[in-house]
Amino acid sequence: MAAEVVSQTEWFSWSLNQLAREFGIARETVQARLRACDVKPSGDRRGFPVYRVSEAAKAILIQPQSIGVAMNDPDRMTPKERADWYKSENERLKYERDSGIAVESTAAREQMAIIAKTGLQVLETLPDILERDFALESKIISSVEAKIDVLRDQWANLIEEAQL
Repeated sequence: MAAEVVSQTEWFSWSLNQLAREFGIARETVQARLRACDVKPSGDRRGFPVYRVSEAAKAILIQPQSIGVAMNDPDRMTPKERADWYKSENERLKYERDSGIAVESTAAREQMAIIAKTGLQVLETLPDILERDFALESKIISSVEAKIDVLRDQWANLIEEAQL
């Protein structure tokens, strides 16, 4: 029985299945990493693309920093990948909303308004309480009222900025 003689170039060109098997990762992962590193097939064998092992190994094993960013960049994804990515992001946001990790901005604004109103009610009555219960001088009461007025204006400005 005679064995087929294969050239050295063909010997070091492997298919996606061979690369996946040898590196112990999924075929889809191999394909994604080759695509992310823009590794082109070196030829075809039996109608399937084959890749030079040296180029493929670099793409599979030595991940540049930009690959992680590219995989999360919808503009650089195929339409299918982009649809899957957005679906997963929507599911993540839904989970975060349901578990209380994230809240809608309107709900957060409503809570902040309640806190601000409650705090302002206490601050507005503070000068009267200080005057009635502690018999403080009018000069001190005026100073406290001025500080409360400044704080109220700061809160109002911050709330206006948050609504933009």
